[in-house]
Amino acid sequence: MLDTAAASKVRYNTLLPSPAGAKYSLAVVQFKVPGHPNGGSDKGPDGNRIDSIPIANGVIKAGGACDMLLYDYTDHAGFEATIEKYDALIVRINPGQLSQIPGVDGVQAKFDATMNAFVGKGKPVWSSPGVQQKMGAKDALCKIANMGCGLVDTFAYYDAETLETQFKKTMAFQPRVVKQNRGSAGEGIWLCWIANETKDGIIPDIEYPSKTFGAESLGDDVMLKLMEMNDNHVEYHTVKEFLVFCGGAAAGGQLVDQRLLPRISEGEVRVLMAGDTCQMIIHKKPEGGLSAVGGNSAYTYYEPSDPLYADLLTKLTTDIKNGLMDVLDLKGEALPLLWTCDYIPKNPEGWSKTENACDMETEYVVGEFNCSCVGVSMFQAVCGGDKTLADVPDADYYEACKLTDLMGIKALEMLDTKAAA
Repeated sequence: MLDTAAASKVRYNTLLPSPAGAKYSLAVVQFKVPGHPNGGSDKGPDGNRIDSIPIANGVIKAGGACDMLLYDYTDHAGFEATIEKYDALIVRINPGQLSQIPGVDGVQAKFDATMNAFVGKGKPVWSSPGVQQKMGAKDALCKIANMGCGLVDTFAYYDAETLETQFKKTMAFQPRVVKQNRGSAGEGIWLCWIANETKDGIIPDIEYPSKTFGAESLGDDVMLKLMEMNDNHVEYHTVKEFLVFCGGAAAGGQLVDQRLLPRISEGEVRVLMAGDTCQMIIHKKPEGGLSAVGGNSAYTYYEPSDPLYADLLTKLTTDIKNGLMDVLDLKGEALPLLWTCDYIPKNPEGWSKTENACDMETEYVVGEFNCSCVGVSMFQAVCGGDKTLADVPDADYYEACKLTDLMGIKALEMLDTKAAA
């Protein structure tokens, strides 16, 4: 079906008519922030996200019916009545937009409750509030620690006392990454090393005081070199100063502590998923630092069939089949319709060679899941001004439709699977 669509080279800049007698009826749900140009910076002048119509058309091309719905917070009851006729909802509302209404509070909570009730009736919401919260949180890395995509020495801190005791042990053993539980673009993600005496660099890993995890614990006065990944800026602070800084976040259940994988300097590997199927793999190579976020990177694109990432995809597929959603406390929830896994390269456990593992031996672990209204970049490149879907160049349009058409196919497949269960 995708090959046929690609070969047709026909573009649709408006919503296609739904097929008569479709087995399933879906809706793409959007929201316009009052007082914002276009209803938000993610939209065009028609009030639609640039990628929303192609997503709806992907469902229609796959044989489903699909409407476009605009959520009106002033008529919440009307919205609840309207969605009853649909078999699934595809929510295309950027996180935080429902909290940007001037002078009005509680809209996000009200909307989330309605989405949860819809899921409770056995109908998928892509992505539901529960999936966004639990899969997108950094402590998801602790839950997947023993899966193929996880890293075993990953810890979550929910109080300042545990943070102090455990971090002093992990930090004595090897460099670490400390992450706030929520957030994106590298904000609140700190790379941590033991600093050298002159505070202009770091000590070698082999000089860390603990040769086995837990054997030693750092003192309060040990100096750390810290780098925040959103902009790669460096600070030097004592262990005590850093723990005081992090203590409030830990008390709110906000901190994850994971091994710093030095090969992150080679970049991250983003796996772009539609349900259980990979559509594309993107290698993001940082330029001018360790962080590949915030546009500070060069991109290389790979087909899912590329042998370079065969092992990575095999492990991800196995993790999905072995209950990834269950492990994340999301039993019964559908996989996100559009989501990404950001992987960090590492040498195999117990690697003792001086040189790093070659490409085919390199292993990868997940550093983050993203399932909160992931954008289709080639469409979103023209959003936020006077341009519409019609302004997307043909080459970009057809390439991006490979993903949105796959999303339509996977949406109907997941509905079939749910109906057969």
